[in-house]
Amino acid sequence: MKLRIYNSRGFTLVELMITVAIIAIISAFAFPAYQGYVAEARIGTVRMNTEPLRLALEDFFLDNNSYVAGQWDADAAGTRTLDDAGNLGWRPDGDGGSFNYVVAAPAAPGTIATGYSMTVTDTNEAAATITCNRDQTNGTYVCN
Repeated sequence: MKLRIYNSRGFTLVELMITVAIIAIISAFAFPAYQGYVAEARIGTVRMNTEPLRLALEDFFLDNNSYVAGQWDADAAGTRTLDDAGNLGWRPDGDGGSFNYVVAAPAAPGTIATGYSMTVTDTNEAAATITCNRDQTNGTYVCN
């Protein structure tokens, strides 16, 4: 009786399926974590960009005793949308143009705006918005 010797090369279907299943399980946990890290990095970019803008707004207030007059395009509600900071000398850095920065300095025409609200919206994520407010009584600046 002759013994057959098989020259086995490669993997069996079961071995390949087990490998695919393991990769799928690892991916199920890794992908959401990765998305969370990306979101945290984008929030860090926004905070990095809003701090110089906040400082520029405060410098403008110290020089002019009012916030944002003339450098901003205003809509009918008085909200000024940041297109180009003009004389403030502020430019967003590292966001690839994927954020909209809006500063609202609520004040009636002819009065001094003593506070402001800054809203940053991620154009890639419709629900991602960060709002920063300057408290008019004690001057603290809070983002959420």
